[in-house]
Parts: sequence; structure tokens; C-alpha cells
Amino acid sequence: MNFVLNLDNNDLKRVISFYQDYQSEINNEHVRFFAKTKYISVTIFNSGKVMFQGTDAEDEYNMWQVMLNYKETPKVKKKVTHNDYYYPSIGSDEVGTGDFFGPITVCSAYLDRDSIEFIKTLGIDDSKKIRDEKILVLGDQLKDKITYSLLTLHNEKYNELVKRGFNMNKIKAYLHNKAINNLLKKINGTPEVILDQFAEEKLYYRYLSDERDVYNKITFMTKAESKYASVAIGSIIARYAFLKHFDNLSKDAGYMLLKGASGEVDKVAARMIKDKGVDYLYSYAKMNFKTLEKAKAISDTLLKR
Repeated sequence: MNFVLNLDNNDLKRVISFYQDYQSEINNEHVRFFAKTKYISVTIFNSGKVMFQGTDAEDEYNMWQVMLNYKETPKVKKKVTHNDYYYPSIGSDEVGTGDFFGPITVCSAYLDRDSIEFIKTLGIDDSKKIRDEKILVLGDQLKDKITYSLLTLHNEKYNELVKRGFNMNKIKAYLHNKAINNLLKKINGTPEVILDQFAEEKLYYRYLSDERDVYNKITFMTKAESKYASVAIGSIIARYAFLKHFDNLSKDAGYMLLKGASGEVDKVAARMIKDKGVDYLYSYAKMNFKTLEKAKAISDTLLKR
């Protein structure tokens, strides 16, 4: 059975980019692009029509409907999870992906039944709104009470992965998968795993297609840190680790580094470029951020004075 979307040029470019590695030749003057994998073929016609064929055609069609917000939302089977904020589970979240300076930290944390009463005393029901000062206090309390797996991707490694073609979501998928697997080895049983969603489920697993050990029993949920304590715990520990690394990074760099991505961050980066050169940032910043080009422009202005 064929499944067809009619897309504008911008959406067509997204689809073409996604399947670029699977492009095949086809002798048809009406076809703009053709790609074929083991389970599907994707034909993009000059008219803007995209046709999916093969055993996974319907799943692929549904995925693009969601990704492109195309017409009506397809019916997607969702995993049902408990409606209790303190539901015993593994929660996984990441920090640092929007910061020009500093690493990416990912934490998968296990909230077991024995820890629930302790967690209730901490007031972490909206972890994204907790100030950094309190995060440092909570992190100290949690790291000795909760079983977790924490991964830190430092800037040098991040920049290396980007050079190898990894985008941010692929990097996050890789880190979450590794943290979840590491944590499962530390505990008994296989509790439900809840991931703060950053990509559609099928796309998440596509990012991990070259990994051998992929954990695939995950509940994906947006704003999960406000719905489940286990994810809030993962978020807090990840933020705690990020803040600790960030402080050390500032000392090592010899500059007062700033979090996030803003005009003030641009100025700090520009000062570093002016004093030390662009390459100096490689160990402290995510070099593919637009911040870098803005900082270069500011630095050029400073040098002309």
C-alpha cells in the first residue's frame, strides 16, 4: 500500500536531507529524489508529492505527519504510565544543550519505593524553576541517596562528534541510551524508564541505528520533569554536575564564562577570541553554535579599534 504526503519546498528539503544517505538512482523525469532502505522506499515527485512504499511505509508516513505537523495528527499508540508523580521509575534528562559554554550532562536516576518519603521532603515538583543555588544543595543530598548514572560530554568531545556528522539530538540519544543501560546494570529488575522527550520515538531509535546495545522500552514524555519525580531527580543531578563543571571550566579558561546563549555570552566569547584566538574556544564552547560567528564579528570590531 502507498502512503502519500503533499509538501511545500521547505518540508521537502527536510525529507530529502533525512534520507540523503539512502539515495538511489531512478530513471523517471518526474521524480526529484528517490531513496531506498531495506524496509521502505521514498519517492519525491517534482509536484511535491512524497510517496512511501514498503513494509514500514505506514510507520514512516505517520512519523513525518507528526514531525511536520501535517494536516491531521495520526493515531499513535502511546505507552500508558502511572499517574502518580512519585511513581517508582527511572527518569532521564539532560542539561547544557542550549549553553554555548560548558559540557552536556545527562543523568538517568532511579526512584525506588524506599526513597519516595525522602524525595517528598525536598520540594522538587517543578525542577526547571529551581534556582542554581538550591540545585547545588539538592544535588549534594540526592547524589548520596539515589542510584543514578551520570554522563558528561566535555566540549572537546562534543566538537569532535559534530565534525563526524552528529547533530544535537543524535548526541542526546547516544548519551541517554548509555546512561540508561549503565543504570540498569546497577539495580535489580527493570522499572519503567521515562525520558524527557526531545525527539519523536521512532526518530530517537533511528539516531541509535548504529549502536549495538539499545534499550527500547522507554516511555517518551514532554515536560516529564514536571510529571514524574524520577525525571526531576535526573534533571537536578544533571544540572548539579553541569554547574560544578562550569565553575571549574571558568577557572581553567581564565574568564568569567556565562551560561546560555545571549548577547553577553557573545561578548565574553569575543574577548576570548581577541585575546587567545578562535581555537582557544574549542575546549570551552560548542563551536557549531551561531554564537561563534557573532563573537567573531564583535572580536573583529574590537581589533580594529
